Amino acid sequence: MLGACQPGVILNLKDNTLESANFSIFLNAFSILKAGYASNHAEISDLVEDAEFDEQHSQEIIQRSQQALLSPIARLDQELSWLPELSTTQINEIGSLLEAGKITDLREAIAFLPDLPKANVLAHLCGTESADETLLQDLLRAWDDVDQLALLEFLNSQRQAADFPKIESSQLAASIRVLESTHARSAALSVWRLDEPGKVMERLVEAELKRDRASRILAEFVREYDILSEPRLARISEAIDQQIELARQPRQQLEAVTSEIAELLRQWDDVNQPVQVFEQHQGHEEGRSKQIYERLRSLCLELANERGEFRHAKRLSEALLHTFPELESVAEVLKGDVEALENLDEQQKKFSVLEPLVAACEAAKSQVPKLKSALQSSGFVPARKGAVKEIFAAFDTAAKAPGTGDAAFLVVRDLALFVNNDRNDPETAFRLVDGLITYRGAKPSQDVSSKLDEERSVLHRNWKMPELDRQSGNLGGMAKVVDEMLKYAKGNDRAELVQLKSRIERKQAGKKVKWLIYGGIAAVIGFFVISDELDRPTSRTSYQPTTTYQPSTPRQTTTSPSSNTSAETRPPVGQGLALNRAQVRYCVFQGERLEAMRSLTTTNYQISQFNALIDDYNSRCSNFRYTSGVLSSVRREAQGKTAEFTADARRIVASW
Repeated sequence: MLGACQPGVILNLKDNTLESANFSIFLNAFSILKAGYASNHAEISDLVEDAEFDEQHSQEIIQRSQQALLSPIARLDQELSWLPELSTTQINEIGSLLEAGKITDLREAIAFLPDLPKANVLAHLCGTESADETLLQDLLRAWDDVDQLALLEFLNSQRQAADFPKIESSQLAASIRVLESTHARSAALSVWRLDEPGKVMERLVEAELKRDRASRILAEFVREYDILSEPRLARISEAIDQQIELARQPRQQLEAVTSEIAELLRQWDDVNQPVQVFEQHQGHEEGRSKQIYERLRSLCLELANERGEFRHAKRLSEALLHTFPELESVAEVLKGDVEALENLDEQQKKFSVLEPLVAACEAAKSQVPKLKSALQSSGFVPARKGAVKEIFAAFDTAAKAPGTGDAAFLVVRDLALFVNNDRNDPETAFRLVDGLITYRGAKPSQDVSSKLDEERSVLHRNWKMPELDRQSGNLGGMAKVVDEMLKYAKGNDRAELVQLKSRIERKQAGKKVKWLIYGGIAAVIGFFVISDELDRPTSRTSYQPTTTYQPSTPRQTTTSPSSNTSAETRPPVGQGLALNRAQVRYCVFQGERLEAMRSLTTTNYQISQFNALIDDYNSRCSNFRYTSGVLSSVRREAQGKTAEFTADARRIVASW
């Protein structure tokens, strides 16, 4: 016959003391005294004497067992935690298998037993080395269909035979709840004796939650597991707090600290994940995990906003998101944090690569003559010394760094715009932009490539225009400069340069009319201020904003348009002056009149007068600047006035 004591209480046979531990059938009062469900008072007294004679248990244990079986209320707990509804033969068979340790045979023997005695045997096995994940799952499922009505009928029939008072259904339900807690604790203790208890528990919880009806002891099971995990979680929480304090110390090695926090979060998750999953299913958020999250997110914000440590803040946010996805109120916040910090981290990395280049370009702005000399000597290529050395080396490093994209090209381009617009040095600007285009390393985007190509053309035109002006009257020299300009000219500029070259060639063939630059050509190839329409990186980043680029527009000279949309104002004499719309209109319109007058001049006097007008025109219109869009607008005006220009030309020539 089996022996046992009160449910949830185990006898330590070494010191004969009682302590809370695993559920055990052997220590049930019916097993201790070798009693049956129908044993009456007299039989129990005889069994007590036999037990005292056998001396297998202490006097204290025997007396407690006697008291438990003789008290109608305490007896109910012993009845439920024994093997109810089984015959004496079945009870003896189970006892023999348990004592022999034949676990496989035992599990086959209980497969078709009523649910409660099966659950009691499985709970007993939780305290043995044979406990595993499958056994724990079987225990949870055994509680699915415990038939309280059949139990009540069985126990009352046995009590009537033993002359004990019957029990009520409410008493039975209360005692079953006590037994459920006892089994749940025994199962939780068993989990903690397994390898990777958190993962085993998580699989058990998730499997139960997927079922149509989870085990009736699942909530108690999770609660008992949570109670048992408290000491370990407290140690992890304390260690996290220590690392938070370390992270806040100046000059702390954050790499080591964040690595340790990530590892502590992994340990926390290994233990606490099953509880988080269960609480989420119940519509709750696990309180201790949320406290950990709040403390660590506060650290993340501090690292990002106050110290600019985006990479470490991002790493902690990712670890939090990985650990606490079940905290639904914070999961979206963490996702946003990770995305923002990732952008800021990338921007910070990008700027750290660009910083030497930005510094080198800023320094070069105060040494434009040296930069010009170095570029004239060798171009924008690797150099051993000189003003180009640091700029190109920093550019080459930044351009080849992953993730920098167009940024390195835009920084050097910004220097070129400054040199052209603020230092009036298109040659140096051209050599910088040409170096970017011919660079053999990484290539910029198609948009930036197209922009650089367009600006190279403008810069080359700005550079060569004064040379063309200086060659005025020297047809051979003019032809050479025009050929150089054609190398980079585009669109309408190229077409007009081709036309100019043709005129030069005709003059070289023997025409007597004095030839100087005039008309639309002079206006078109005048000096241009290039406006910066692309973004370049700045050096400032922060945690909340998500952008790090601001448009940079180099200074350009502008003038107010005339209120009279058709007015012409003769510009003052000078080179590189900024003209307003009315002055640009004069240059374009007067050029058209001069072109019409050319074929009308036949006498020496007329040719002399015509050449005087050419000289005056070139002194005012051969080299000027204007606001973007003005020249093209005025040229469109001129397209509809050909007859008017011809009539003006005839009147002027007729007046000579």
